[in-house]
Amino acid sequence: MSRGSAAVLYLRALLDTAALGAPATYARLGLQAGAVVQTFYAQRGFEPAWTDASAGWSSPAREAVQLLGRAREFGLRPATYGHSLLVALPDSLAAATTTDARSRQLATFELRLTDALLRYAAHLRAGQLDARTLQPVPLGGEAARQATAALEQALAAATLAPALLQGQPRSFTYRQVQQAWSQQLAVTDSLGLTGNEADFRRVAVNLERLRWETPAADTGEVALVNIPAFRLQILKNGRVVQSHRVVVGKPETPTPTLSSRLIVFVTAPDWRVPYSIAVREILPQLQDDPSFLYDNHYRLYDARGRLVNPWHVPWRTVTPETFPYTIRQTAGRHNALGNIVFYFSNQHSVFLHDTPARSLFQRPQRALSHGCVRVEKPLALATYLLRRENQQAALTSVRRSIAQREKCRFDLAQGLPLQIRYYTCQADNGRLQFYADVYCQDEPLLAALFGR
Repeated sequence: MSRGSAAVLYLRALLDTAALGAPATYARLGLQAGAVVQTFYAQRGFEPAWTDASAGWSSPAREAVQLLGRAREFGLRPATYGHSLLVALPDSLAAATTTDARSRQLATFELRLTDALLRYAAHLRAGQLDARTLQPVPLGGEAARQATAALEQALAAATLAPALLQGQPRSFTYRQVQQAWSQQLAVTDSLGLTGNEADFRRVAVNLERLRWETPAADTGEVALVNIPAFRLQILKNGRVVQSHRVVVGKPETPTPTLSSRLIVFVTAPDWRVPYSIAVREILPQLQDDPSFLYDNHYRLYDARGRLVNPWHVPWRTVTPETFPYTIRQTAGRHNALGNIVFYFSNQHSVFLHDTPARSLFQRPQRALSHGCVRVEKPLALATYLLRRENQQAALTSVRRSIAQREKCRFDLAQGLPLQIRYYTCQADNGRLQFYADVYCQDEPLLAALFGR
């Protein structure tokens, strides 16, 4: 019997689930994605992909094992893929006393390397956890098909590692973080770990988040608000073309993460005070002094939209449950929305807007709003939106509307994709920047990835 056919028989026998059943068979072999491994080898007639009876690991296999050892570069851990065991194949073969024992060792290591690489390919592409439950995602369905295809393409390529790594997200933010982190891993500490462990875990958390994004999520052109960075950036073809400081929601009224499109902005807006703010913050002021409304450029309206004199309302008898009014703030620099508000479709009733409290942009910690995003230099953002649609002529109307406090609406034919995200790590000019976990969203993700 030839060596090749013997290896086929060993692989077929090891993967035979008839005696023990599939779960027990795969557990005995140390396979976490046993069903996918089974399919992978069935499709290739149980021919080995990585081992040779005389040499042990093939050249592609040695490259694959080395790639698994580089897992930390991608926010993953070599131990997740049994790297230390796979490295030990030469010593294991040397200890084998018979040809049969050697062949069985080769076949077992063959299966474990395939299992590791399939999971590695899946984790590089889409992460390790379910974004909603933070539970580990078993390899199956479309993810299994994609991982298998990626592994087959890598085996067929001239060099395995670059081909397998092509499955990573291609978004600008992901690439910037991963590459900046990878370049910091030149120093090995006394434990043999590259890079600071705390930094590694924070990078891992954010690369996991970025892998949850839909493919090509922020290629082309997009306005990206990163909540922990208190920053809005316009990204175009892999470059930052405009940047704004922002104020985001307080921890008790957090800004939501979402994807939408900037489709219209309004200059010299009035502000309809949300009911929650009206009863929680303004009603107590009115119960002390009804002149609070006029002192702060507010007007009071009844359910039919008629103006109401606040001095004629018995405020001491009004409760949040019985509050029947609408409060609006007139246009002008005093307005909570400032001079410009930018709208986009979303179910949270949030938007981007100017603010009269511009000194807040000088604070390092800017989680201060009720949930909407306040933008520094909003006129520059409006100018960018108009110019990219060849509506430069409308800038005169924008300035006149603001100066005369006359509300004006500007519709955008194309609109600009908008993403509001939560990244506690980003890269600027090749250098990693870490931000405070203002909403404590890293903690459950750290626990899910690394345990408590």
